[in-house]
Amino acid sequence: MRSKAALAYSLLFFWSGATALVYELLWIRLLYQAFGSTIQSVTTVVAAYMGGLGLGAWLLGSRGDSHPRPAALYGWLEIAIGCFGLASPLVFGMVSWLYVSVGGALQLEGAASMLLRFSLAGLALLVPTTLMGGTLPVLTRAFAMGDRGALRRTVGSLYGLNTLGAMTGTALAGFLLIEHVGIRLSLWLTGLSNLALGLWALWLARSLEPAPPATPAHLDPSPSRALRRLGLVLLGVTAFASLLDEVAWTRVLVMIVGGSTYAFTLVLLTFLLGIGLGSVLVARRGAPEPETGASAALAQGVTAAGAALLLLFLGVLPGYIVALFQFHELGSTARLLLLGTVVAAVVVVPAIGMGMSFPLLNDLVARAGDSRARDVGRAYAINTGGSIAGAVLTGFVLVVWLGTDLTLRLGVLVNAASALVLAVLVSRGVAEGSAEHGRLRVRVVGGGLLASLALAAAVAAPRWSTRLIDLGPAIYARRPMDAAARRAFLQHAGSRQLAFREGWNATVSVWEAYWGHALKVNGKTDASDYGDMDTEVLVGLAPVAARSGAASALVIGYGSGVTTRVLAAAPGMQRVRVVEIEPAVLAMDRYFRHVNDSVLDHPIVTVQVDDARSALQLSHERFDIIVSEPSNPWLAGVATLYTPE
Repeated sequence: MRSKAALAYSLLFFWSGATALVYELLWIRLLYQAFGSTIQSVTTVVAAYMGGLGLGAWLLGSRGDSHPRPAALYGWLEIAIGCFGLASPLVFGMVSWLYVSVGGALQLEGAASMLLRFSLAGLALLVPTTLMGGTLPVLTRAFAMGDRGALRRTVGSLYGLNTLGAMTGTALAGFLLIEHVGIRLSLWLTGLSNLALGLWALWLARSLEPAPPATPAHLDPSPSRALRRLGLVLLGVTAFASLLDEVAWTRVLVMIVGGSTYAFTLVLLTFLLGIGLGSVLVARRGAPEPETGASAALAQGVTAAGAALLLLFLGVLPGYIVALFQFHELGSTARLLLLGTVVAAVVVVPAIGMGMSFPLLNDLVARAGDSRARDVGRAYAINTGGSIAGAVLTGFVLVVWLGTDLTLRLGVLVNAASALVLAVLVSRGVAEGSAEHGRLRVRVVGGGLLASLALAAAVAAPRWSTRLIDLGPAIYARRPMDAAARRAFLQHAGSRQLAFREGWNATVSVWEAYWGHALKVNGKTDASDYGDMDTEVLVGLAPVAARSGAASALVIGYGSGVTTRVLAAAPGMQRVRVVEIEPAVLAMDRYFRHVNDSVLDHPIVTVQVDDARSALQLSHERFDIIVSEPSNPWLAGVATLYTPE
């Protein structure tokens, strides 16, 4: 492809990445409104989305090799994505209606409800995500044609630019579009953008020569076949570790920088920035397989070492956040930028290693022949499968069973082991003292050394202090504090942690001081048996006084159980239902039985573990009183109870 056309298509693919992330965030927001924001809902939606991307890469990869004008095919893919984007408000409205109608009629709960969510999410997302998944392999074919040596450069530059575009889309959706434009209008504007991208791509394709037909791909019978097979495995394994890290980083960083939508956006934005930069860094002409393997070993070593640094830096970050909030003259934008700097310091280095890994491993496993789109499609599909496994297992199993600390150490072990195995295989069969040996030595030794240091840190670094992680500095460090007050704050002076549990949806703890007990969710106090008691009692008494003769009540958010106790004790009350999104909150009930009178044992009280919005949509029950406790609309997820959208 000529340089001017290549530059134009690169710009198109950058903005294609931006529109893809805008779609993802907006579509997921719409599905959250229908399905709720529990980990089950989040994971099923993300799995369905990624599954479509992988399927599209696999199916359309072979189509890209056989198409005489892959650049034009890319344009038609963008147009089809844009058409779906324009229709998506209607499509997702129908999905919401189907979920409420079917789930409500059958009164589905638990696994049956989750299966319905996954089926509907897959149905809604299958077409657009399949189209999106095909754009990278198809455009790779248009760029590289049959040039095996250009594969790494093409994939690295395209994947990197697309990811940097995704970072831009994340910023646009998280900081601008959702709040100031609205979901529906944003989807329409994004759909029009894809139509424009597709038409531009078709116009550019008119001046390009048709692509020669691809020759059948096959594996070379060479001593490096073991290295290629390992590369295929590592495409999935390293993607698993990447999503493991992303999910676990988000859990712990939200505890420190806060749980707002902006905090989640910052984590995703910096993660994508690192991946995009890493891909661009390795976007150069392909090298011999041992050299590519050595570079992949170094990339995994960088990933492991960067992830291990988090284990060491985490104890310092709360102090930095406390100091940051003492500059009261800073505006919200400046403070957000500084928080982004903190997140970037933790996330960007390992994310750069992740971004380097995909183009290198893809180049390592590419077959002979000139089926470039099929090569990329296969690699991307395997990579996406690993990402799905990482998201599902981390969210459902690892964080809950092992905790975030051990989960992140597991991720370090996976990346370090990948680096060491690659380094060993690469170094075998290379003659000592040869020119090739000299080129490989620095990368092999560097990757092995970084991996070894990361392994040492994962095994020997002290466990996190759950007291320090549980500070909630972004919430409670806003008041003026001198040096002594900062030290006391960081040490939780005068209080001790009675319990700490990482649940599916949140991290929950109970603290005891001489003045009483407090329940914390993600570092924020949500209930107590001292200062919050007036609110907890009045939020139950007020609706009882306003609605005389009330016989049924719904409590959203259990907290300490005091409000539920007040409602259960009201004269004439016959039925009280509690909807709590996090089971770990209910597990802390034993620390508050002295103020809630063991209300969970009361015969008229029932508990449902679910997202309140989803529970209300599927239930046919009606209540005389509905109480939301606590009401924090600025927290991500909670806002769906309030927004008219």
